[in-house]
Amino acid sequence: MELVRNAYDADARHCHIRLADAGEPGGSLMVADDGDGMTAEDLASGFLLIGSSGKTLDGGRHTESGRRKVGEKGLGRISALRLGHRVSVRTKPRSEPGAEYALDIDWDRIDKAQAVEDVLHEVRRTDTTEEPGTEIIVHDLREGFAEAHASRLARGLLLVSGPPTRATTFRITCDAPGFVALERDVMSPWEQFTEAVEFRLVAELDENGQARAVLYNWRGEPEYQGDHADVARGRTREARGKPPVLQFQAPAAFLEVWTFNLNPGASAELRHVRQDTEALRSWLKHVGGIHLFHRGLRVQPYGDRGDDWLAINARRAGSPEGRPSTNNSFGGIWVDDADDVLRPKTDRSGFVDDVAFLELQAFARHALDWAAERRIDRREARRVGQVRKTRDMAVAAEEELNRVLEAASDRAPTLFDSEAGPSDVARIKVAARDLVATKQEEIQALREDLLLYRTLATVGTSTAVFAHESIKPAARIVNLLKSVRTRLQRLIGSEDYAAGFANPIESSISSAETVNTFARLPLDLLAKRKRRPENVDIDVACRETVELFMPYLRLGRIEVQLDLDARQSTVRTTVADIESIVSNLLANAAHAFTREDETDRDRVIRISTCRDGAVVALAIHDSGPGIRGLKVHEIWQPGRTTRDSGTGLGLTIVRDIVADLNGTHRAEETGELGGASILITLPTTDAVETDS
Repeated sequence: MELVRNAYDADARHCHIRLADAGEPGGSLMVADDGDGMTAEDLASGFLLIGSSGKTLDGGRHTESGRRKVGEKGLGRISALRLGHRVSVRTKPRSEPGAEYALDIDWDRIDKAQAVEDVLHEVRRTDTTEEPGTEIIVHDLREGFAEAHASRLARGLLLVSGPPTRATTFRITCDAPGFVALERDVMSPWEQFTEAVEFRLVAELDENGQARAVLYNWRGEPEYQGDHADVARGRTREARGKPPVLQFQAPAAFLEVWTFNLNPGASAELRHVRQDTEALRSWLKHVGGIHLFHRGLRVQPYGDRGDDWLAINARRAGSPEGRPSTNNSFGGIWVDDADDVLRPKTDRSGFVDDVAFLELQAFARHALDWAAERRIDRREARRVGQVRKTRDMAVAAEEELNRVLEAASDRAPTLFDSEAGPSDVARIKVAARDLVATKQEEIQALREDLLLYRTLATVGTSTAVFAHESIKPAARIVNLLKSVRTRLQRLIGSEDYAAGFANPIESSISSAETVNTFARLPLDLLAKRKRRPENVDIDVACRETVELFMPYLRLGRIEVQLDLDARQSTVRTTVADIESIVSNLLANAAHAFTREDETDRDRVIRISTCRDGAVVALAIHDSGPGIRGLKVHEIWQPGRTTRDSGTGLGLTIVRDIVADLNGTHRAEETGELGGASILITLPTTDAVETDS
């Protein structure tokens, strides 16, 4: 790869590599290019000067064609030449037409000499009619290239100047075991896989550290666009208020990522029917991942197999919706780095992890996060709307079928005899078919909900098991501590006990009792009786839920104010539904007081209810810092949370329950207590009965 970089810096358009008998020690490696070649002076003062590349001695950082030179120290070239015992160089400089210079290096002679200067290297000149370029042959290789090594080399060479989607003026060919087949597998399929792209992310970072991004759908149409404030959200200089979004302290960069659907059976898109998924998997096995291209050439190891330098697999595991992985996507970041802020490591394996490089990573990760959030936006808008739409359609279809059947029953004696008109039968068929079709759509829309709530059910079941098993040990600890307290008071007296032991023992008893209460909380919430549909009194349900949480709230020094004035309004649902709404909102409000940017203030949560015509309103206000780090509409989406240990599912559950009950939900960034406010309305039982 170092010799290929040399060819690139020589303005070559074509570089060819050949491995001859290289499977065992003693073979040879050739790298030939059609670049500018080297003069005798270049060979003497640059090529043979260890530790200096000779590329910037004249102050030039660009080639004649405008390429930004990628070589720096010349150390990589020396390491490459040392792969064999001997090296021969033939070069034809563009600046001296008709001239060829040759040089031979015998490393064994150099190794035996007392000083490098003792071995003279003669540069020979001959006449030639060949075109400019350089050929370097490393003879008598010290180690053989195994097939796996050759395959890895071939993959690196194929991707050296970017994915096959991008035009390049630098072409590489290779005559090596496994290369021909790999070249066919990697380069040829791109055109046939363009239709399999699920979405494409394009993001740019300008020279001022400002980012912007566009997310394209599979048709190539831009669906979402984000400016710097959107892409870099969360990078703020201050903790409170609305501070400016920090710039990225990295060189200008361009990011492009193509993501594919490798599970077409789970997609409703008919275009996936024609997709050759196995061929796509095989292709992505070679090119998958996000690579880094510095000044036009790929930098290893970024994007190599096993090198997930942007942690996209880990981020996908934590939140799989709409995120790429190294198995289902490929792309790259292109950086020109005109000011040389990215510093290569001494061993040439990537860049030093300084501020510039870490900020470049941060830009890419923020752009990927932004794209994933937009994908969730799209899915949630479709899912929530589709569930309600299909439910309404199913109700309408069922009513139509009932009307048809009622009309048919009035004419039952003649409906199906020879005198019945064909329009009667046709009408029944159409109504029945519409009902079946809408029911199927409703089932399909609910399947996505099923996946989410199946996960939650698993968590709930596990929590219930652990809670049940925790109750007895917690109670035993309380009893043992109380027994210790009694014995100590008897042995040393009440005064000595109060002076030396009261605080730790009483604190331990209080903590154990809290654990016991917390263990009972999920069991109470999961009680079977609470899952039966009934007319639920909102005020009663709110008060009982708060009582369940009081030990937790007292531990957090949180005052709860109840202003329940729904006047015995009931909602046709289950107690579990109302408890889920209130408990999730309570937990969110309580968490607001534990944030790192939260100052020491009075911790107050106010829960209020009231009857407003045909609906009952439920509001929860807190005195915390308000909604931070997310836009107000985003807090309802699954996986969106400001908590490091949060699931981002609590408010999604609230939203879905409210939607199922034909209610409304709304959030305010700052409410009447200074923190967040959540406002819920639900139709009352008498309103539902009146409508029906």
